[in-house]
Amino acid sequence: MINELLQYQEVDGKLREIEVSLSQSEERKKAAAAQSVLKSANENIARLDARAKDLAAKFNSLAKLYEQLKETEAEYENVVETCEDLDEINYIKKKAHELSEEVKNLSDNIESVSKEIKAVLEEFAKLRADTKKANAAYKEFAPKYAELKASKEGETGEIKSKLAAIEKKIDPEIMSAYKRHRQEKMFPIVYLADISGKSAHCGRCGNELPIADAENLKKGEIVECESCHRLLYAEAN
Repeated sequence: MINELLQYQEVDGKLREIEVSLSQSEERKKAAAAQSVLKSANENIARLDARAKDLAAKFNSLAKLYEQLKETEAEYENVVETCEDLDEINYIKKKAHELSEEVKNLSDNIESVSKEIKAVLEEFAKLRADTKKANAAYKEFAPKYAELKASKEGETGEIKSKLAAIEKKIDPEIMSAYKRHRQEKMFPIVYLADISGKSAHCGRCGNELPIADAENLKKGEIVECESCHRLLYAEAN
């Protein structure tokens, strides 16, 4: 069975080469990058839209309050002009000064909110431009990647047929472990163990194997490294 497993891995290596070449192709990279931008666009638009609504409400509230304070300020000025009581005039002037400071602070807050609104609008503009660019890139490279992938289907189909035939000769449990590691992007998966006397080490990471695993290797069985999880075998004597 070990020979069949090694044969399976050798054939599977050819399939992996195709998968890697497709994954690293410019067509796939550019299509994936554009898709990523488009995928996050709706989330960013929703975030900006919510922020814009909050800022607009805040701005309107501050502007309304500002108008009210300016009206009160004008009323104080009118009272000062018509009032003859000195104490009352001094009191009104004091309140008018306090109001003037409040108006100034409010004006600063309005300016700050205005700047935030401007920043949000600029981000909106950038997002629209990026989305337009990403959409164009996706429309260009997604079909190219699909075409490239389709061009490999005949070759990958033949390899998968060979793999299916070899798989029938391999223990299902071992095959299951192999496929699990394959999905984890591990490759190569099967390694020759280094056996010296009673001890054995993983041929991939050098981890010393338990005595029981060393004995099983000598019996021609396949064991899994506890450290790197490769499937290990021993050369037949």
